[in-house]
Amino acid sequence: MTFGGKLSDAPYGSGEKATVTRTDAAHTTKPVTWTAPVGTDGTITVKDTPTVGGAATYTVSYPGDASHQPAIASAIVQVSRTATALSVTTKASSYAYSASAAVTAHLGTTYDGRTVSLYAQPYGGAKTLVKTGTVDASGNLSATYKLTRNTTFTASFGGDDHYAPATATHTAYGQVKITESLGGSYTSTKYGTTAYRVYHHTAKPRVTAVVSPNKSGQCEKFQAQQYHGGTWHTLTTSGCYSLDPKSTGTTRLTLTNAVNQKFRVRSEYVPSAKDNTNLTTWSGWLYFAVRT
Repeated sequence: MTFGGKLSDAPYGSGEKATVTRTDAAHTTKPVTWTAPVGTDGTITVKDTPTVGGAATYTVSYPGDASHQPAIASAIVQVSRTATALSVTTKASSYAYSASAAVTAHLGTTYDGRTVSLYAQPYGGAKTLVKTGTVDASGNLSATYKLTRNTTFTASFGGDDHYAPATATHTAYGQVKITESLGGSYTSTKYGTTAYRVYHHTAKPRVTAVVSPNKSGQCEKFQAQQYHGGTWHTLTTSGCYSLDPKSTGTTRLTLTNAVNQKFRVRSEYVPSAKDNTNLTTWSGWLYFAVRT
């Protein structure tokens, strides 16, 4: 690196010198010091090979002579640093409500800085520190985070003397929790290992779905399937039921023509464009059979 300066009020005598000091990240208390010749026209040329990146402060001082007063000037130079690879990933792209997401940051080649910080920011929430630590021999730092909504993870490397700071982000998506119930059965039975509720054909069982976190006003659908011919067939998928203030949706089933048949029912949470916090989520199946 080369830069120049100039003293006014030339000429200057042959052989005069200015003192140059460099203060940087590696030399904060003991600056690097050398001299540079002063040309007869007052020109000073400074040549240097920085050993670390980041801000370097160069100070050039002239001690003065019989005809000139002392003079001093400083300049800050930003010395470039090499970029390093940094990434952050989760083991899965989406997680069940309140499941623990496995988060891993990976840091590439550096000089001597191997510390990484992991942050989590749930949609609409504040960014919080999950973990700070030294990466392992493979360059990885791992942590877990309980996911209740779509969350952006950030990995941060502060840089070192040779490598620049770096950040990386990754978003993992959270499902809702659907608690589904099927009421009004008069007994239960099993087909294979699967438990079935049993209804008279005159019953009109209520199917209830409760969504967590509260999604009042959002859409809940219900789907019913019938078993015949050795496989399950969809009978109907409802339109949207608006979840009530308690985040609950309900529907009733009609079983008049369903005697001696096997069925199953489930529900689906379908977020609107206004809900960016959670994914579309299906509940598990509830199984039932109909008798006379």
